[in-house]
Amino acid sequence: MKSIATGIGAGFVTFVLVKAVKGKAREVHPLMWTVAGLFLIYFALGPIKALLGLG
Repeated sequence: MKSIATGIGAGFVTFVLVKAVKGKAREVHPLMWTVAGLFLIYFALGPIKALLGLG
């Protein structure tokens, strides 16, 4: 399912990952880390459910 929330979530995750890879992880606000982590969980739920046969 594609929505604007998926795009925004991908942007949060990408922003945090790029900052971390460039060695600037300290510049990322803790709330950004939290939101990016929650979006990663959101994105992982679909594949996990599919593997377990729940979806």
